[in-house]
Amino acid sequence: MQQNSIYQDKKLNTTIILFVLSALMIGFSLYLTQHYFDLKYPTGLEGKSLCNLNQFFNCDKTTLSAVSNIAGVPISIFGALIGIFVMAGLIFKNEDYERTIYFSLAVNFTGCVALFCYSLFILKGLCPFCTLYYIVSGITLFYFFKKSASAKPAIGYLVLFAVIVLAISAVTKMNVDSKSNAQSAVATDLIKQYYSLPNLGSPKIVSDYKIATATNAPIKMVIFSDFECPACKALSEITPLIAARYEGKIDIQYFFYPLDNSCNPSMERPLHQYACKAAYAASCMPLADFAKAHDEIFHNQDKFEAGFVDQYIKDHKLESCVADPRTKEKVVALIKAADPFNIRSTPSYLINGVKIEGALPADQMYSIMDEILKRAGKK
Repeated sequence: MQQNSIYQDKKLNTTIILFVLSALMIGFSLYLTQHYFDLKYPTGLEGKSLCNLNQFFNCDKTTLSAVSNIAGVPISIFGALIGIFVMAGLIFKNEDYERTIYFSLAVNFTGCVALFCYSLFILKGLCPFCTLYYIVSGITLFYFFKKSASAKPAIGYLVLFAVIVLAISAVTKMNVDSKSNAQSAVATDLIKQYYSLPNLGSPKIVSDYKIATATNAPIKMVIFSDFECPACKALSEITPLIAARYEGKIDIQYFFYPLDNSCNPSMERPLHQYACKAAYAASCMPLADFAKAHDEIFHNQDKFEAGFVDQYIKDHKLESCVADPRTKEKVVALIKAADPFNIRSTPSYLINGVKIEGALPADQMYSIMDEILKRAGKK
């Protein structure tokens, strides 16, 4: 027989189930919120990629998308609030409150389905922690469906929820704005971190693949990157800006580092199944056109599964070069050049021998490079 009230169900297992489900909703949402701030407003030189499992299951892809926030406020905040509201019902045990929670869970899950479809069909990938949140939200809604009598909300509680959501959003927006305004302070700290890290030197071989070239450049940047990595794409959008800003003062070498065991001997499994082939294609382009090829391939990263790489190879008549064993040997040699630098994730790069992980915002990159020029007397 269906219970009239889930919160007034005196069975201990009902309370435990609701507590666990709401705790999971809160936990997943808080992790996603922290990931959003780590990626958008990094404060260190080491990247964080716990939930980047492969090209398809990738948190960065969704975090960097247009739907990850509303006016700068990460939407994961709202997921955490829903979890808190569900958990609070264990204290209030109020029928009007329960009906409003039921209604709120239905609206929340509708949003989850929309975001799931957007990620799957538009972004061509899923955020693992987002997906877990969607699943737990669906289970929670189903639990209310089975045990609660009505989803008709009480206006008073809806207004209360709206006030709480707006208040938390306003506080979060203030935090976002403060992080944005504090970029100069963050830049100062990053410079201190940069000069406290060891100088690892340069790869034993020089890459022929250049994004910028300058004789006796005071800034030397070596990038280890994967054409199928979303964070690498973010870096690829910054590198042309860096090359233009420091023209004549910077040399940028590109080293292929596909997270794909078909060409990367350090990989046990193919996280990115198109990465090696994309590297072969880029390596087969005329050296003078590499920077353009680099930008074009990254720009079309979301089309890899639709056959972009094969079409790119065909359009540029690179079939024989890509199939040539010497092409793979060349790419593998560049991959192995990363061994002394303990590359754990992409993108990783050296700026004058100092290793940095993750794609820093352009202004933070500028702060480090401006300081290098300043200390070298070149600015």
